[in-house]
Amino acid sequence: MAKQAVRFSKKKRTKYRFQKLKMCKKCQRYSVLKDDTCPKCGTTFVGMEALVKSIFKSRLLTEAIWILIIVSIGIVAAPTVRTLYYSLISGLVFVVSYVVLTSIFIKSEYFIHLKKLLRVDLKKIAIGIQYDSELAKKDVKEDRLAPAYEKLREIGDFLYSDQMKIRRVMVLNDISLRSDMELELETLIPSSYDKDFVKYALEVLKINRTLITKKCIGYFINHRDAIVIDFGINSLLTVAGMTLRMKLYILEFSEFIEEFLDYFPKERVLRLCSILHANPEMEWGSLEEKTNRLVAMKYHYDPDFKRFSVGDEVVSHV
Repeated sequence: MAKQAVRFSKKKRTKYRFQKLKMCKKCQRYSVLKDDTCPKCGTTFVGMEALVKSIFKSRLLTEAIWILIIVSIGIVAAPTVRTLYYSLISGLVFVVSYVVLTSIFIKSEYFIHLKKLLRVDLKKIAIGIQYDSELAKKDVKEDRLAPAYEKLREIGDFLYSDQMKIRRVMVLNDISLRSDMELELETLIPSSYDKDFVKYALEVLKINRTLITKKCIGYFINHRDAIVIDFGINSLLTVAGMTLRMKLYILEFSEFIEEFLDYFPKERVLRLCSILHANPEMEWGSLEEKTNRLVAMKYHYDPDFKRFSVGDEVVSHV
């Protein structure tokens, strides 16, 4: 089956995750998708921040009304003019104090209301996200892979389960990936071996090597036996070569690099030599010795390696 060529819309990024939450007041249903209207009833969603501000303003209005009622009762019930003035002045002082204190603590009060709403509506939020997930499933069944993945991508910011990660990966494996896409890798790493993820990771690394991270390299090392069975030894060789991207990765995964060093293409060996040569103060251990021997035996007459060798010997600080 041919892979589907699609174009993803830009992922919505927010400072806090809760800012992606919104609610349909008619259905009383939450959603994390980018839709502006509820797919059930067509009502415009209300953002979480707007919802909390609305509740917060209602509370402030209620408190302000109660203050005015109390002050008014004090004024009306005053037996003398002097008492009336005292009631009026006390009421004004109280109102001013209330306004000042509210303005000082308004931000913390807002977050208190936000936390309370999230806690109270936690079950509603979970049900809403589950409904969003069902919409994504429907898109997959109807072969609408781009909207399906965009939905799963938004849901993935709230659900970190292996099931959600693999669902995203399986959709991506049916899509023709391109370098101009906002591709993810580390955020999709499952806790156990999964063939679909490795297939996706190997495809992504062909397109964008910068996505390889310490966690990704560790995943390939931890599940190396299963990966070799499913994808062959070249898959590990590819990852080992990409480990040379950063000197910290070289230090941490030096044994893994050593294992495949003899099979590296010339440009990979040249890069490794350059990094070792540029950082003579670091303890490279047996990787340095093995690299020295390889250069002396295989690249002794290669002019590109001339700066790393003198005569028949590799410079000791390579």
